[in-house]
Amino acid sequence: MLTYETEITIDAAPADVWRHLVDFDRHDEWSQHFVLRGKPLVGEPGRIEFVMFGRPASAPVVIEKVNEGQELRWSGGPRGLVFGSHYFILKPQDDGKQTHFRHGEDFSGILAPLVWTFLKAQLGPSYSGFNEELKQRVERA
Repeated sequence: MLTYETEITIDAAPADVWRHLVDFDRHDEWSQHFVLRGKPLVGEPGRIEFVMFGRPASAPVVIEKVNEGQELRWSGGPRGLVFGSHYFILKPQDDGKQTHFRHGEDFSGILAPLVWTFLKAQLGPSYSGFNEELKQRVERA
């Protein structure tokens, strides 16, 4: 398994960060990097919308984990080839006034090592950009 992970500190309580994170219907109001569609319920189908090579793209996903205020996870991709489990983990800091926000994805499958360099090049700006956009959204609210 290969993992790509980013992190950021957000000057707000985890509950505030969570509220914006799981409001999928409003992601497109503040995120230029990717938008999740669907409902934050375990087992629910969803769709991730993103830009790849300058063109809009999307992929089906399934919500894997919803631990309110702590963790959101979804998965997608062809199992056995390049399968991803995308996650957000929120941890309180500074007596709950800040949130340590971890955002990453675990990749598995026989093609994952072959496309790893490409994946990292695409994920870095996208994941860090989403983190920054979420931080700005939450801190402005």
